[in-house]
Amino acid sequence: MFHHIPRRQHLEELKDNYKKLKKIIIVAGILNIIGLIFINVTILKLTPLTLVSSITVGGALILISILLYLYAVISELRTQKIL
Repeated sequence: MFHHIPRRQHLEELKDNYKKLKKIIIVAGILNIIGLIFINVTILKLTPLTLVSSITVGGALILISILLYLYAVISELRTQKIL
């Protein structure tokens, strides 16, 4: 009834998952920093166009980074069989 994965194979899968999640978290962090930079562009030159475009682009990048963080957390919780 239960399918048991050999311990060595299970550890390899955990390592592969860890490497994948590490890359996702790094990308999310970079996108978050770029998004914050875009939002702060309005400090240099405040016009309606820069305000709208910087908040739109920056907000979209931050939203993508938050979604990537959530994916990483949920994926890890599933790997640990918490969810």
